[in-house]
Amino acid sequence: MLLAKMSEWIRRQVERAARGESAAIGWFYQRFAPSLLRRLGARFAYLKACDPEDLLHDTFIYVLSRESLALRRFLDQAPLDASTDAAVERFLWSAACGVASNRLRTGRRHAAHRLEPERAANAIRSGEGRALARDALVRLASCLAERGEAHYLYFQLRYLDGLTPAEIVQATGWSRKKTYKLKQALDEALEQCVQRLGL
Repeated sequence: MLLAKMSEWIRRQVERAARGESAAIGWFYQRFAPSLLRRLGARFAYLKACDPEDLLHDTFIYVLSRESLALRRFLDQAPLDASTDAAVERFLWSAACGVASNRLRTGRRHAAHRLEPERAANAIRSGEGRALARDALVRLASCLAERGEAHYLYFQLRYLDGLTPAEIVQATGWSRKKTYKLKQALDEALEQCVQRLGL
């Protein structure tokens, strides 16, 4: 009974934060930022492009901005139960992983544009095969992103970040069953995307 009342109170606070009420936003940040920052530090601190504090900031900006429907969609889909706190933490972790993934992708693009013109021309001539492979990977990732956010996040974590399925379970908070179902669904989606793109 007490857990149900607590969960209901938490959900009401999250709903108020989603509506932009400043007191609820302050509560939301104080309640969930410390644990998210610890997880971000443990997962991304070694990456130059992914400062944990910047990721935390950008995640909360994304989740709480008036233009973003992410928190409202989460509330529409999340059942009210004793695990509301854990569900919000999983949602924030998934959003933070998406922000980190975008940063890493942007960092790679900017690094390519910073090459001096002569060096860039040499890189194109000597690395044509690598460039074609990268292009194919980008097209494949784009195709997978159309399949859904969870598929794309699994693809990013497994094949671009190199996490094992067990590490993905730990990093995302997904169940082991969901992770393996995503792997199976991703295998099918990969085959379809490869055929569609003629790779």
